[in-house]
Amino acid sequence: MSERSAPPLAGDYVVGEGGCVAVLIIGRGAVELPSASFRIKGIMKTENIGLEKVVLNVVADPALRFLVMCGKEEFGHFPAEAVAKLYANGLDEHKRIVGARSAIPYLCNLTPEIVARFRTQIELIDLVHPKEVMEIVAMDPIYQFEAERQKELLAQVLECAARDPGPFPGEPLLLESIRLKGTGAELGKNMHKAADTFIAKMLRMPSEELSTQSSLIIIDEEMGAAIEPIDAEVFLVPSVELAIRLKEYFTGC
Repeated sequence: MSERSAPPLAGDYVVGEGGCVAVLIIGRGAVELPSASFRIKGIMKTENIGLEKVVLNVVADPALRFLVMCGKEEFGHFPAEAVAKLYANGLDEHKRIVGARSAIPYLCNLTPEIVARFRTQIELIDLVHPKEVMEIVAMDPIYQFEAERQKELLAQVLECAARDPGPFPGEPLLLESIRLKGTGAELGKNMHKAADTFIAKMLRMPSEELSTQSSLIIIDEEMGAAIEPIDAEVFLVPSVELAIRLKEYFTGC
């Protein structure tokens, strides 16, 4: 196994003893695998910040050559589809995942070089089942893998490990971003606060229409700080550009 340092970005994952396989569980799935079978195993719930952190932790470790995606698709975010579409199609000029039906599939913190590296460094294995979901499951529950799915996953992980092509021929790609240094819970809390404020603006009287049409003012792009001009409310978010996309999604402007 290639020597490695800890993944650069915090997340809901565990580091294993394997050589080349990353196991990505969609949603809050729980499955036990021998630590020697994988290099890293973690969960992902969102098609933007969550996926960005997955991509960045992958390209920071050239030894990772397979991404085995498993678990159950989630309605609204459609994170599994977002991963598959990113791998197949990349991003457009607006940093939107091409072909994704997710609510806000923008990877605003990633550079074209990082996206290209991710798509060439790993082979994506899609074991997500079911893929078609029609309604939101309340409370985002933790779910256990069925025995059949666990067996399928382990067999695939071992098969990938057996055909390890060796480390990707390139140096680790590292993106230094203060905005992404927090845990998933911390970053999610900041984005939810921004969303709540945008939604509150939509509930105002028509005479206050200016409130929903006003643009965010960027204070510090590096720190992820912006201000909502009507109420002078300051936001600290993982990406100011993503916050702008979030506002557009809720208000239509």
